[in-house]
Amino acid sequence: MKKTLFVFDIDDTLTQSAAIHIECFIQSLNELGVEKMDTNFGDYLHHTDSYIAKTIYEKELWQTFTEELKAQFEKLLSNKMEGKTIEEVPGAAAFIKKLQKNKSVAICFATGSLRRPAVQKLKAIGVDFNNQLLVASDRLEKRESIVKGAIAAAKKFYNVDSFDRIISVGDGLWDLEAAENLGLEFIGIGEKNKETLIENGCENHFEDFTALPKDLPVGND
Repeated sequence: MKKTLFVFDIDDTLTQSAAIHIECFIQSLNELGVEKMDTNFGDYLHHTDSYIAKTIYEKELWQTFTEELKAQFEKLLSNKMEGKTIEEVPGAAAFIKKLQKNKSVAICFATGSLRRPAVQKLKAIGVDFNNQLLVASDRLEKRESIVKGAIAAAKKFYNVDSFDRIISVGDGLWDLEAAENLGLEFIGIGEKNKETLIENGCENHFEDFTALPKDLPVGND
């Protein structure tokens, strides 16, 4: 029986890819005709590809960011990611594999990235996963909605009504805020946003997955 669920963000949580993603994101919008944009992406209402791309496109071009345009943008972004080398956050793949062997632990992925590049990143670091357990921003714009969608997908996939514990793992303030808003436990990863996360109440923070305590209580094997 699955008792504990881990919900993983991807960019700069499992993969060292945020900077690469931002570069490709900007280039893809440029190709759609956007010449200038506010690149302080952390200041947008929702920290997701779908929301930020739509907001920028409609503000700068005064045109509707249709579903067709979103699909075109996702393809552009994915194609640009193809030529990039994506490395894991140290220990990420090994930690995922360890959890996958644990009979009482379930995992899922909730990312603000659009789906195609998210899949590319997980595959790049050798993470084996079921597509049903990945919820991205191709259909949802709010972080909380994406995390809730991933939890619902995990319940359906693992055939459980509820989990005793749900632990969200992320690198950004938006991840922490989503976890707090949904009443989830939270583990912060990475040095980039460490101070901000701790200042905002993150009690469990680690440089990477190799720094996790070996006795981290994740459930019985």
